Formats: sequence, C-alpha cells, structure tokens
Amino acid sequence: MAPILMRYGRHIFFEFTDGARAREWLRRMAKRVNARQAERGTRFTVNVGFTHAGLAALGLSQASLNSFPEAFRVGPRGRAELVGDSGPHAPEHWERGLGGPHIHAMAWLRTQSDEGREEATRIVRDEMEASGGVVVGFVQDTMALAHANGIGSEGEHFGFADPISQPPIEGADTPWYPGDGVLEEDGTWRPLKPGEFLLGYEDEAGFEGTAQPSPRELRLNGTYLVFRKLYQDVAAFRRYLHTAAKSLYAADEEHHQELVAAKIMGRWRSGCPVDLSPDKDDLAIAADPERRNNFTYEDDPEGLRCPLGAHLRRSNPRATELKRATAVRRHRLIRRGVEYGPHLEDGVLEDDGVDRGLVNMFIQADIERQFEFVQKEWMKGGEF
Repeated sequence: MAPILMRYGRHIFFEFTDGARAREWLRRMAKRVNARQAERGTRFTVNVGFTHAGLAALGLSQASLNSFPEAFRVGPRGRAELVGDSGPHAPEHWERGLGGPHIHAMAWLRTQSDEGREEATRIVRDEMEASGGVVVGFVQDTMALAHANGIGSEGEHFGFADPISQPPIEGADTPWYPGDGVLEEDGTWRPLKPGEFLLGYEDEAGFEGTAQPSPRELRLNGTYLVFRKLYQDVAAFRRYLHTAAKSLYAADEEHHQELVAAKIMGRWRSGCPVDLSPDKDDLAIAADPERRNNFTYEDDPEGLRCPLGAHLRRSNPRATELKRATAVRRHRLIRRGVEYGPHLEDGVLEDDGVDRGLVNMFIQADIERQFEFVQKEWMKGGEF
C-alpha cells in the first residue's frame, strides 16, 4: 500500500511477451519491492500492479480470472463511455495504447532525486533484461510541485494546494483529522473500514459487502488502482478566470479571479474550504489540519457558500442532501495526484505548447461502486 502513503516519480507500463520469463522477472522484482524505504534501507520504492490481461498473460487460471469484477475484467477502454470518456477524451486518443490489451503491468517508483529515479529505473531494467519476457510500453514521469502557501503542502498546475485530505483507514498508523472520514450522527468523525480500500477486510457494509477474487492469496491486502492522466490547459484556465470575473463581478481584479477559482474548486488555492470562508481566503484555516476539512455542507443546501457544482463538493458531498439517496461512505476514494510537465510561468495567458497536467491514481476495493459511481453520478451527472 505504499502508493497510498507516498508520492511517486516514474510510472513504467509493461507488456509480458513470455509468461514464464515474466514470472521470473516478478520473482526478481519481489526482492526490490518495499512498502517503506526506512525498513530495508533502500533509496527508492517500487510497487507493481497488474491488469486483467496481465494476469492472464502470467498464466492465472481461468477460474481465478473469472472471479474478478466486470469493471476490472473489461478494463478502462470498455468502460470509457460510462465515466464520460467520449469525444476528444475517448480511448482512441489515449497515449500509446494505455488501457489496451497490451498493457499488462505498471511499476511505479518513488525516489528523492532525479539521479535516484534514474538509478531505480536502471535496476528495474536490469532485472527485466536478466529474465526476458517483459518489454516497456510507456513511461510517465511525474514530480511534486511546490506550493506557495507556506503550509508544507504540494500543489498542482492550476495553483491549488494538493493533497489536502484523504479518507482515513481504520487501523492504519497515519494521522487523521475531523472531516476526513465518516460523519456520525453525534457530529463526530471516524475512519472508514479498511475493506473500502483493501481486499480481504471488513468494509462499511460488513464482510460480504465487496466481491472478492480468488484465491485468497491473490486478493489479501490487494486493491484496485485506476490510473488517469489528465491534460491541464493552464493558460485557458487563467483566461477563463478573467472572463468569468468580469461577467460575475464586473471586475477582473486578482481577488475576483481568485473568488471564481475558489468557487469552481470548492477551496481557495491555499486549501481553505469556501464552505468555511466563502468570501476570502483564510490562511489560518488552511494551515490548521483540525479545521480545514471539518465541514459538512449541511447548512448550505442551496450552495450559496460552496456551489453545488464545485469540484470538491461533487467528489465528496459529505452531508449534502442528494437527489439520489446513497451512503456517501460507500463511495469514497483514496486519490494520489502527481503532476507532470513544467510549471507555466505565473501570469502567462497563452499556451506555450508544452504538455503538462495531472496523473491521478484512485485506490479502492470496488471500481464500479467507487470510482465509476463518483465519475458517473456525482462528477458527470446532471442531477446532484
């Protein structure tokens, strides 16, 4: 579960051309896989995940392959329309076969420097060449962008602090704060059951709440990861803030532009939620982990403080009264966002032609109930 707890610098996608040799590569790589750098004194971490086609290429039995849920068996290309990947976002426009049948596995690396990243990659490639049967299909580098808010958070290309919060997992030894988990009737918060994110454990519906693949050794402590690479047109976003500020407030001073950006996102760029500070940024709230996620939307049913269409509210509606009644706690996701491409210089309003954006990794125990539901019903749905 290292990708839940850490951010990574390189994603390497593989195809298995020989199942037996690929299994030997995995045996070699198992010696390199670490959940935490400090435990084994390594200078990098590497985790490997498989697609359904990859498990088939490795020789997994048909009975085991059939035990996986449809969303995983079909893969992202077969589910694209369901989550809104159409038109310019359709699979035929995806890079280098991503989501296709020849992507069998992904290794993701994290290091502390560019030099370390290259060293880690050399080790992975050396093991690959020693065993054979594995070829590289696609490589995506990412980096953590510094954020100017001064509270120690990283940022993304549109200028927002990221990450701000994650769903806490019951039993994990990571800190969590009010607003991060499940809201109880008495107004307190608690972590989510581990089975919402890890296979083989109790989830919010009990031990029978999520379908489990077989055999047990294959699923225990496993998870499903959805990889999404999203291009960000930073110059267009900045121009839109000018235009929208003039339209809404008859002025496009910096404050008006920042207000538009905050209403779109549901947070000010610092990370302060607009539900707690609707008219201006509040760095004190942004810097306080006890406050910056401790809100529910319950007393803002019409979205007068935080718009109903704000990204933050759509992705986690908390106590918002939804038109389609559902238990919000059953649709939570752990997300790791990592950036690719260089920062566009502040104030630039014309695109420089350089590819930049965000790689999102969504972690869950049920792709259909969690990622696909959030995308289809909350993010893309016309009614909310």
